[in-house]
Amino acid sequence: MKLIKLFFTGVMLAALSACTYLPSAETDWDEKFDFTKVKTYSFIDREKLRTMTPLTDDITRNRIENAIEKKMAAQGIAFEKDRSKADTLVSYHVTTKDKQDIQTYNVGVNHCWNCGWGRGMGMGMGTTDVRVRDYTEGTLIIDMIDPSINEAVWRGQLSAKISNLKTQQERIDAINYAVDTILETYPPVPEAAAKK
Repeated sequence: MKLIKLFFTGVMLAALSACTYLPSAETDWDEKFDFTKVKTYSFIDREKLRTMTPLTDDITRNRIENAIEKKMAAQGIAFEKDRSKADTLVSYHVTTKDKQDIQTYNVGVNHCWNCGWGRGMGMGMGTTDVRVRDYTEGTLIIDMIDPSINEAVWRGQLSAKISNLKTQQERIDAINYAVDTILETYPPVPEAAAKK
């Protein structure tokens, strides 16, 4: 009996952990760029950001920049007001896409009376239940630009469902989580150093 209880407890814990899935970030960078020299950063011009993300409002942009400033400070990289003196420039944009989540459930086998096998009780065909949910997926992309050549040398991005973010605090928490997760491994550690 104890073994059965342990089995069902394990199944329930696995199911709960699957429900609390948190999205992870994807990153890529130019391996020729020396990230060890990056001590300061600045944001690209706000007007450029407005042009790049016309559907993103200034409130959201401020939240993204505040989250980036906090995370960069935690990583030991200082904000430089004068863009011309910064080691890298930060650019970011948000994209959204309407998506559908389609799930099919087999309801199982139905018991029926006199279902074609002669007299008596038998088994009928099960039914399939299909559920379709519409949602919006948002993607935050952060680029680090080398100001000397005006090209991105690092990119991180994270995609997640955003249609169920109903309160102000949920939106702030989602932005903080996305930025923290994207910048967790910035600046990247060269492979040779990582193996030591």
